[in-house]
Amino acid sequence: MMEIYLFILCTSFPSHLIALYQYWDCRWRFRKLAICLAAGNLLLKLWVLGWFWQTGRNTQLLELGFSVIAMGIYFCSIQMSKSKLLFTYVLVLNYLIIVRGIASFLGYRLFAEGIPSWKFSLLCILLYALTLPWILRHFRWSVQMVYQTEAPSLWRIIWLIPAFASLTVLVFTNVFDATSAASWQALFARLCLLGTTVVTYFVLLRILIRLRRQAVLEERTRMQERILALQRTQYADLQAHMEEIRRARHDLRQHQRIIQSFLDSGDSQGLRAYLHSPAADTPTPPIRPYCRNTTVNTLLNYYASKFQAQGIRFEIQSDLPAALPLPEPDLCVILGNLAENALEACSGQEGQWCRISLKAVGLQSIVVTADNTAPTAPQLQSGTILLSSKHDGEGIGTQSIRYIAQQYNGTADFHWEDGFFFASVFLNPL
Repeated sequence: MMEIYLFILCTSFPSHLIALYQYWDCRWRFRKLAICLAAGNLLLKLWVLGWFWQTGRNTQLLELGFSVIAMGIYFCSIQMSKSKLLFTYVLVLNYLIIVRGIASFLGYRLFAEGIPSWKFSLLCILLYALTLPWILRHFRWSVQMVYQTEAPSLWRIIWLIPAFASLTVLVFTNVFDATSAASWQALFARLCLLGTTVVTYFVLLRILIRLRRQAVLEERTRMQERILALQRTQYADLQAHMEEIRRARHDLRQHQRIIQSFLDSGDSQGLRAYLHSPAADTPTPPIRPYCRNTTVNTLLNYYASKFQAQGIRFEIQSDLPAALPLPEPDLCVILGNLAENALEACSGQEGQWCRISLKAVGLQSIVVTADNTAPTAPQLQSGTILLSSKHDGEGIGTQSIRYIAQQYNGTADFHWEDGFFFASVFLNPL
């Protein structure tokens, strides 16, 4: 009986271990309840399958049923699109199928014993010991990449590749006959499944990297278009302001002549009435010189007006030179995303404020910080990755900031504490 329990644990427990480990940093609806349900599913499987094995009944369909229940527990508990969950969970199942198949082949070939012998279980434990540390690390990283990447059309399709590969292997190696695992055909099928999983994993990583780069490029393009539009608007406002100043100067000369005429004639009452007449229109306030760089200054004026319109106190400190050590659009993408996040956090609240600082360090480095009030703590993954409130995974804005910081040998840090949100970006172009 202990031999059967050891076999069930060796073939079932790793699936829960990998699932919990790789999904741990995702958003859960009820994590503790999911762990309890998974433990209950495993214990019930031990009892039911143990009884079936003792009575000599076939347990293949029963094992499949418990696997479906386990998958359902995680699917209902984790806040992730079902297509993403399918892809990542199928990878786990493929790994378990490969280990079980190789262990069965070696058990029959070396000891003439297969499922559920203790030798098979020891072979499984040995294979887990050799591969599980690497698998846990890479599966968790792949889940984070999948979780942070928004590509619905990709996730709806790509999970079918490993799913069909595993289904084909199970059907054509006669999974319902345990002795078929001793054939070279079964081993070859498991190795083909391993190759399919590796290739799918490799292709996926390349696609995800390209998608992230594309998202950053699109964000950069949108920011450039916004900057150009702002510059055109600011230029038109500046032209109107200059015309207003010319008119005011002309009117001032006329006022001086009229006042002089009243003084020359000694008409003090007429002068007093004239001075109390409605004043001329006030000229449009000029653009504030927050920064010596024209493009960055345009963007700062734009966000200063947005914060002011919502009654949010907005402070800017900048000592950036006119010529930047990196392309202006990249810095504007970082600045724009930080300002947008701060504006969203402060909106609809009283007594809110935001402080943005841009400092040049030496001739090459730039430090950008944005501190603002944030009554509600943002959702974080792994303690540092800021999750979006609009979709699964990391926000596109913070993702763009991190990507650009990495491109310039820098870092990006975000954290919330006691109602305040702090963001800092270090850029070090070489």
